Amino acid sequence: MIRFIIIRHGYSVGNKEKRFSGQMDLPLDTIGFEQARCVAEYVVNTFHVDAVYASDLSRASETVKPIADALGIELNEHRGLREVDVGKWQGKLIEDVEKEYPESFELYKQNPGLSRFDGGESYVDVMERVRLAFDEIARENDGKTVVIGTHGGVIRTLRAAWDKIPPEGIKDIPHVPNASVTVAEYDDGNVNWLQIGYTDHLADNITEWGVK
Repeated sequence: MIRFIIIRHGYSVGNKEKRFSGQMDLPLDTIGFEQARCVAEYVVNTFHVDAVYASDLSRASETVKPIADALGIELNEHRGLREVDVGKWQGKLIEDVEKEYPESFELYKQNPGLSRFDGGESYVDVMERVRLAFDEIARENDGKTVVIGTHGGVIRTLRAAWDKIPPEGIKDIPHVPNASVTVAEYDDGNVNWLQIGYTDHLADNITEWGVK
């Protein structure tokens, strides 16, 4: 069994500008860096952490780097933890995507699990990619507690994959907030969610601004 402490990245430049960031490497906003400090304080004081992994996109690695630094352990980057590849939507303002790709955007809004980003991944693709990444990390860290710094779409699809929710049910899984902490015990395909989208460690002012 492994315990995962799964952290959505802090408030980013893409969140602030209301862009589809996807796999574009946009950094944290100043609020996000403050959230990362709060996350590190909470995690270090609450859990015994053996390893820290993150998406190789900077907004995710910047969020959990303070945890690795505080504990004096290596930060391992893993491409399988990247956000959804949103293809032609990447970097575009949400309002512009709605105008340029009205049909696919409407399907994304109504039933994202059945949609595919123009030129990018579907949520079905992401479910498989993320499941494989977490299984690999679990094999490497059996019996340990591992911090994972990743993205909202990853956490959403991971919940669907582990809870065996079909793609059409993804619409009913809410995004967790920026810099939230989700904790799960995972053992060979079986999961026990201990907390989902926890934000009590964040000060009120940065919680409100940091929610997508």
